[in-house]
Amino acid sequence: MKKEEILEKARSEKKDEMENAVRDRSAVWMALAMVVAAGFFVAMRGEDEPVMDLVATVCFSVAVCCIYRFIRLKQIWYLIMGIVLAGATVFATVRFFMGH
Repeated sequence: MKKEEILEKARSEKKDEMENAVRDRSAVWMALAMVVAAGFFVAMRGEDEPVMDLVATVCFSVAVCCIYRFIRLKQIWYLIMGIVLAGATVFATVRFFMGH
């Protein structure tokens, strides 16, 4: 095969290796963020506390995943989702500390 044929074949394939690598790496960052956030909320938890800590943990981890994907892939959808989920994280965290 010639160089041009190889390049054309690679371009015609439907899967993007960089996109797959970014998705895989963002999942690692999401898991790490979830562990850190969960550890923080477990340490701060009192008796009979509501589930806002769990909401904050999940929102935080998915927000980190979306923001990482946006940084790597430059797709605006990931930025929007990251911002929305970061806002939900702040809201749930404030509610957690207020005892709701």
